[in-house]
Amino acid sequence: MAIDFDKINRSVDLEGLRKDVENASANGTGDFPTVPAGKYEVALVSLEIKGTKKDNRPMLAASFKILSGEYKNQRLFMKRVIYGTKNDGNMIKTAVGWLNSLESGVDVAFQDYKQFADLVMEVAEAIDGKIEYAVDYDDGKFNSVSIAEVFDVEN
Repeated sequence: MAIDFDKINRSVDLEGLRKDVENASANGTGDFPTVPAGKYEVALVSLEIKGTKKDNRPMLAASFKILSGEYKNQRLFMKRVIYGTKNDGNMIKTAVGWLNSLESGVDVAFQDYKQFADLVMEVAEAIDGKIEYAVDYDDGKFNSVSIAEVFDVEN
């Protein structure tokens, strides 16, 4: 059976995929060693509400770039599904708390999913290039990225 490339193209965010390819090219081969648990100085790369891969449920997704040391330029990821869980209220509460720990200057509160997605974009814009973080990272924990310190970036 032939592959229906038109169908695949319609089902994929091609612009986002092209950006992912560019980022992978700019950051080497993409064959990075696993980042061990520890404390890292990082900058926020992305922060958004996006769909889960399996069933497109809304989740808070953040990625950070490590700024120095052995793992410089590698990424740390934090994801939190906020719809269709066993306890959506608790998942949203922890997402709100985590977003407020970023100290973006935006007061984060949940009213509805659309408002929350817009608010997450506002937080990302407020942080963009202005704030960096020291984080405690452990991919095996519920909060894989915990904010330990917040630094204003000197321009």
